[in-house]
Amino acid sequence: MEVTNVQKKNVYLECIAGKDFQYCFSVGDQPVTMGHISGNPKQAVKVLSPGQGFVIFSSEIGKILFDADSCQVPVFLNNREVKKGEILDHDLLRINDSIWRTRKDIPAGKISSGMMDRLNGLIGLEQLHDFKLGNIFSEVFKKHTTEEMEAQLITGTSGHTPYLDNLEIGWGKPWLFARMLGISAALAFILYAGYIMFSNANLVPGLIFIGSFAVPLSTMIFFLEMNIPRNVSIFMLIQLLFVGGIASLFVALVFYSKFNFFTTYLGASAAGIIEESAKLLIVILLVGKSKRFRWILNGLLFGAAVGTGFGAFESAGYAFRIIVTSGMAQGVNNIITRGLLAPFMHVVWTANVAAALWLVKEDKPFKWDMLKEPAFLRIMISMMAVHMIWNAPFSLMRLPFNLDLKYLILGVIAWVICFRLIQAGLKQLNQARQPALPPITV
Repeated sequence: MEVTNVQKKNVYLECIAGKDFQYCFSVGDQPVTMGHISGNPKQAVKVLSPGQGFVIFSSEIGKILFDADSCQVPVFLNNREVKKGEILDHDLLRINDSIWRTRKDIPAGKISSGMMDRLNGLIGLEQLHDFKLGNIFSEVFKKHTTEEMEAQLITGTSGHTPYLDNLEIGWGKPWLFARMLGISAALAFILYAGYIMFSNANLVPGLIFIGSFAVPLSTMIFFLEMNIPRNVSIFMLIQLLFVGGIASLFVALVFYSKFNFFTTYLGASAAGIIEESAKLLIVILLVGKSKRFRWILNGLLFGAAVGTGFGAFESAGYAFRIIVTSGMAQGVNNIITRGLLAPFMHVVWTANVAAALWLVKEDKPFKWDMLKEPAFLRIMISMMAVHMIWNAPFSLMRLPFNLDLKYLILGVIAWVICFRLIQAGLKQLNQARQPALPPITV
């Protein structure tokens, strides 16, 4: 008798409603454990909290079997509470407020593998869906009126904060940041040209100020435009930029003096631990107790504002010191280099860390226990590591303007995490706007 091996075909389990909306994973030859990220399951989901157990899925001849004996929350199959069973075509499985169904095909853009799987496991965030940079920046090169520019900045006031039901939730299309960047760059060039032509030292402070603030401030405006709830005012952001930026610089200096063993053992890389901790502490002190700003996108914007202040004042300090010690030419080179790198540095690092805190904080006042949450720690540690490697004394490949390939790679990593946090923020808004899930009907 001839025996042939039949390869089992993977079946896919997809969330169609609830906290894990659009999340999808395959179930093949090996059982798959689905649970909270803190338990290190094969598939981490938001619907199960720490201590609520897990559900085991396995595949058999194109069907998915499940075992919920170790799950502490009710599991319903087609409105009937069960502990074990199989999910057939058109069956609906409810776990808490998430509803799942089977698929035989691979949902485009929803299955990750290889390096992306490892990144997903590292930061605990879903991969990007329906994400195209071309769409996000599609408004940048279009003509906009002065009134439109003003409207972009009028947010967060009583008359300009839309209700949740009126929000158009989706990937934002920012453009004002590019206008501000172009104007700032032109002003910096005029100041520099004036200094070269007239050798007037009175222009130097203006050049340092504009040159150091142009790119970080424009990047902060990008985050303001991506704040879909439009519930944060420009006045509040300016406060966070100046008060938060200066305060975080001061706190970082205190940390450097009190914890100098970090610098002793890590050198310049110690900044990744000290400075990220200092900036987060200031964000917590300034807005952590507020329950009004509940959205992940709010935390992202708050972090960007504090990071903007920190990075801009730090750049101004570097520029002043280099101009005094090495001359104007070296100082301008430093301003250009740090300006080109600014979108990949403190603004996005602090934005990601603060967004991670808001991911676990939601509408509750800050508590120190929140810093122990794995969802926060994964991103906080990731940003610390990026900052540490950024400052580490090695090079991958030298690029023009004193840049290095290392900075570009680290910058891309930071922005991938940032866009995933923006996606998590959009999902949070969508879920908050959805009414309570109706009973399952089949």
